[in-house]
Amino acid sequence: MVHDHHASDSSLRIALVLTSGYAFIELAGGLWAHSLALLADAGHMLSDIAALSLASIANRIAMKPAHEGMSYGFGQARVLAAQLNGLGLWLLCGWIIWEAVHRLMEPNQVKGGILLAVALLGLLINLGSLYALHGHHDLNTRAAFWHVFGDMLGSLTAIIAGIVILLTEWYPIDPILSFVVAAILAWGGWKLIRETTLHLMVATPAHVDLQQIHDLFRSLEGVRGLHHIHVWVLPSGETAISAHVEITDMQAWASVLSTANERLHAMGITHATLQPEPQGCVHQTSVC
Repeated sequence: MVHDHHASDSSLRIALVLTSGYAFIELAGGLWAHSLALLADAGHMLSDIAALSLASIANRIAMKPAHEGMSYGFGQARVLAAQLNGLGLWLLCGWIIWEAVHRLMEPNQVKGGILLAVALLGLLINLGSLYALHGHHDLNTRAAFWHVFGDMLGSLTAIIAGIVILLTEWYPIDPILSFVVAAILAWGGWKLIRETTLHLMVATPAHVDLQQIHDLFRSLEGVRGLHHIHVWVLPSGETAISAHVEITDMQAWASVLSTANERLHAMGITHATLQPEPQGCVHQTSVC
């Protein structure tokens, strides 16, 4: 797990270097070409510098060792950073839409050749950043991935706008395509905000079926039932469970525990805390 976190941090730093270098090239190109598609993408890339920096800082905080005051460690820093980056995507969408409406009302002549050249360079750099970030499943890196993915979409729409303008001189294509980018980024931002909120609220993971867990324990010999069950995702990314297991014979507990852990692992639940309760235990008050 520590190796994964270090690999994730290296990927974030690579993407940060690539994004920072190109953001200023695209900003200059957008101003020169009078292209909203390029300026919108440049604005997004400037926001990505902040987003990738935040993700990298959160990664470093999350790697700090746990101590008595923070027994779970600092892994939730990644989740908080991911949520902030999701909110940042929404703010960026609002800016793109505002500028696109303004450009539709007061269209500017766009230099299609410059737009196309800068956008092609941006596409190559964005693909490099996406390659660096792909394959990491933690929320923090995925949030950074969405920001860079938005850049790639911006470059693609700028390329399309540049071609259309060169061939037809139809300038409204530039702000119209910006609406498309804003819509896709808004959807990505919503997914991040929803997932991080559920994580912070300690919601049951979507891939876990509580009824299946109940059925699993009822199928074990010597188990009468299961209650006080909670399943959540740890800051490390592992899925955890805690539950009280009603058993008929305490001498069979070692066998029950071994089998239950094996089957829970097969379901993707790798961290289990199970409390045995013999017959007669008053579980309503957790007194045995």
